[in-house]
Amino acid sequence: MRTIYEIWEAIAESDGCSQIALLRKGEIEKEALLFEGKPRLLKTFEANSYNEACQAYNDFFGWGKYHPMDDDLGDCNGDENL
Repeated sequence: MRTIYEIWEAIAESDGCSQIALLRKGEIEKEALLFEGKPRLLKTFEANSYNEACQAYNDFFGWGKYHPMDDDLGDCNGDENL
């Protein structure tokens, strides 16, 4: 099942630093308080898994191949399609 993801950015008013986040659609409401500045939507896209979404996130910023963390904690994002 494809999930809609969003890339958000906020610029901190105190020091001008950029904060970015990859969130599932609708999660910004509960996460907005974590940003120092006002978040703005940069991109919306669909992905079949969290790892696919992370690769799209990296592609958006030109960061190259996404390398998933390999640990015993499982997927902290509740994605069963890893």
